[in-house]
Amino acid sequence: MLTTDRLQRGYETAAAALLAEASFTGHWEGELSSSPLSTATAIAAFQLAIRERPEHAGEFQPLIDGGLNWLARHQNPDGGWGDTVLSHSNISTSMLAYASFHMTQGKTNYPVVVERAAAYTAERGGFAAIRKRYGKDHTFSVPILTQCALAGLIPWTQISPLPFELGWLPHSFFRWIRLPVVSYALPALIAIGQARHYHAPRTMPLRRRATS
Repeated sequence: MLTTDRLQRGYETAAAALLAEASFTGHWEGELSSSPLSTATAIAAFQLAIRERPEHAGEFQPLIDGGLNWLARHQNPDGGWGDTVLSHSNISTSMLAYASFHMTQGKTNYPVVVERAAAYTAERGGFAAIRKRYGKDHTFSVPILTQCALAGLIPWTQISPLPFELGWLPHSFFRWIRLPVVSYALPALIAIGQARHYHAPRTMPLRRRATS
């Protein structure tokens, strides 16, 4: 049972540990964790840039190769990846990393890594597991599946379309219809929604004309 004395001692211990980490100027410095999630996403971004601008291959290819090598060295024993190097594997990050290997030369250069990743994602339910994990919230599932589609792992028609047309509306509109949309999600809503529309156009003629 917690007592006032124990709480006070706990507070003093925590405060002392925190103050010990402060710099001599009295502030704290932090850094982002090494992340398979961000590394896989960056690899995909560089690869897509090369597709559109081959002249940048000399600049971006070493970064892609370094990222793939890092992912290979930090694959968890179960064949998946977690959000950080200290995290347990999860289907979302593992699928992003798996897609990055497929999108690049990683499938050829790291066959064992890719085979283990394929086994991990298949055992956890594959693409259906991504949809099930996030349910009706497409904020995370659609971007993950979009990277898989860009890697050729899944048809574009299996990705839910996003209403990127709403980006034209003022932010007050979302409050009026009681649809909370955070500002940082709008770039993904617009970019990924347009990508899906480009690869798998909607069938409504008037809507296609308005959004093309």
